[in-house]
Amino acid sequence: MKNKLPISRPAALALAWVLLPGAGVSAAGTSGVVAEERSAAVSPISGKAHYVLRDGLRIYLWEKYKTGSADSFPRSGKVALLVHGGTWSGRPDFDLQIRDYSLMDVLATNGFDVWAIDIHGYGHSDKTDKDWSGFQSAAADIDAAVKYMTRLRGVSKIDLLGWSAGTLRAGLYTMQHPERVAKLILYAPAWKATAEYREQVHKKIENGGTPLGQYRINTEAAARSDFVEGKLAQDPQFEEDVVELYAKEALQTDPRSPNAFVDYPNLPILDPSRILVPTMIIFGEYDYFAREEDLLPFFSQLGTKDKRFVVLPHAGHALLLEKDHRRFQQEVLGFFD
Repeated sequence: MKNKLPISRPAALALAWVLLPGAGVSAAGTSGVVAEERSAAVSPISGKAHYVLRDGLRIYLWEKYKTGSADSFPRSGKVALLVHGGTWSGRPDFDLQIRDYSLMDVLATNGFDVWAIDIHGYGHSDKTDKDWSGFQSAAADIDAAVKYMTRLRGVSKIDLLGWSAGTLRAGLYTMQHPERVAKLILYAPAWKATAEYREQVHKKIENGGTPLGQYRINTEAAARSDFVEGKLAQDPQFEEDVVELYAKEALQTDPRSPNAFVDYPNLPILDPSRILVPTMIIFGEYDYFAREEDLLPFFSQLGTKDKRFVVLPHAGHALLLEKDHRRFQQEVLGFFD
């Protein structure tokens, strides 16, 4: 189990440090919520790192917004949370700092207070031996994050986006708390999944006859796999320097990840009739995880009439980091905004 920092106050109290360029601080002995802020002199977008407590676990949140705009969010209501998938944590996925690829920077530039969560067991959040970061416990992490965000920013609802396994976590949270979600984006989701994918999961769980451990060791090949599978390998829809940086950042943050896919034999987790908020489903044509035959019935049964179904051509599972990322960003921005 990862060593925890001593916590002497409730997570509702925001005890923050501001880290200025060149300043060095130690996290040892801090309490409550630790915040890190990038200087406005460096970037027009401010970034802060927060911790919130959920049942004794520290859950990490990374926040970005246009510098000087913090007072606008109670009026605009433009607050969004991004939920990562089953292998990598929030910042490598949603805030990769290369050219214009950061979805968080795009949303922040357009007036959003945007947050990325690390589900427990991932990234900078605490590890635990009590569970394998399944869908129910991940939804509890999201609940703690949303309560903190809404309280901090003076709003009653947030926009929510999940990627891959994050769609199951975000969708489940939306089913449980529709009053706290303004809009939902399910990016590269699965509902019942295809027979082919269920078979792949079954083989992972069997693990060649060896008992499956709670965590798996990650590799560069795993970080690259979302970019080079199938037809994308013959007609690359990605830029090599982006993939190289992503693999480096993802492995630094998540050298190992929970084997959370043990929950997949329990699909479907989501009941579309209980998703009552405006919802967009978006995925790439060549995505191995998202398939029209699986998702169109889900889409038709959504409990909202305010909904979109978007398939982008020549795109794979890592659409937000591929060559057509600008179109993905505009679809997300257009739906949320």
